[in-house]
Amino acid sequence: MYKGIGLAVPFLFLCVLGGISVSALAGEDVTYPHIYGLGTMTNADSDRNVESTNNGWQLGVAFPLSDRLYIEGLYFDNTFETGDNNGSDFYQSGGGVDLQYGFGDREQFTPFILAGVGVAENDVVPDALDEDSFYWNVGLGFVGRILDLQWLRYRGEARYVQDDYLDGRSDIRFGLGLEVALGKAQEKQQVVVEKIVYKQVEVQPKDSDGDRVVDQFDECPNTLPGARVDGRGCVIEQQVINIANVTFQLNSAQLTPLGQNTLMNAVSFLKNQNNINVEIAGHTDSAGSDAYNLNLSQQRAASVKQFLVNNGVLSSRLLARGYGESSPIASNDTPTGRASNRRVEFRLTTR
Repeated sequence: MYKGIGLAVPFLFLCVLGGISVSALAGEDVTYPHIYGLGTMTNADSDRNVESTNNGWQLGVAFPLSDRLYIEGLYFDNTFETGDNNGSDFYQSGGGVDLQYGFGDREQFTPFILAGVGVAENDVVPDALDEDSFYWNVGLGFVGRILDLQWLRYRGEARYVQDDYLDGRSDIRFGLGLEVALGKAQEKQQVVVEKIVYKQVEVQPKDSDGDRVVDQFDECPNTLPGARVDGRGCVIEQQVINIANVTFQLNSAQLTPLGQNTLMNAVSFLKNQNNINVEIAGHTDSAGSDAYNLNLSQQRAASVKQFLVNNGVLSSRLLARGYGESSPIASNDTPTGRASNRRVEFRLTTR
């Protein structure tokens, strides 16, 4: 005769009482209780004289002790098949309590381990062998969210069960099913909102001209790249700045469009710091005669000065001077070195 319902009623009653007390203790914690249901398959001890593989089911309810540690109460029910020629099947039901530790937040794939104790009711034939026995079990499993459903998870587990029935029986029980989180979805929405607010507050100060003085405190914006500045963001006098990308037509003092765009940054810089005078120094590589290079560098320096004047910089602040090939900064033996030597420099002084 099947007797499992007699043990199930008091066990579920204890689970309800446990739920009330632990919920009161949990308060505003970020983890929440869950319930689960599994279909099970038990590989039974050969001494039970039943089929090796038997079906059953398992229900449970769990409450958090911390963000990863849970206490779980469970009820299980197994049918042990005795075969077509052996009469009535055997039945086993029972309940217990496990401690479970998860290696994650149960939202992504989360492995867990468990250990616990409980009581099993074994209903067999003949009735003289019926017995309520103590058992202990250890196991491992996994759990994780199904798609985007924060409250619904898949769950699988395997348990080694040592049952004291008739001097000891060792079973292995596998389970696969669903777990339902109670209240988890609402908490996750609050966490997402907190993260968005945190990102909005975490704004890096802006330094538009790259002089390492943030815009809020920069009294001299639009500083030329490479210029040394003081704590106010204004350039320090008596320094030389190599103005990159000031290019000219081949063997000509006519600025290219790239050169003109580059010099517009210099226009903004000089208008913001009108206490600065500039010597515009033109340089060439060693290709050609000394006289040719000196004349070409003078013409190019003058072309730069005229561009700045045409765009609103006072001529009295500017001096154009050519140095030809006399001041190389790289070897003239390579194309790269010669390209470095063809340059325009700003030599800054105060007015």
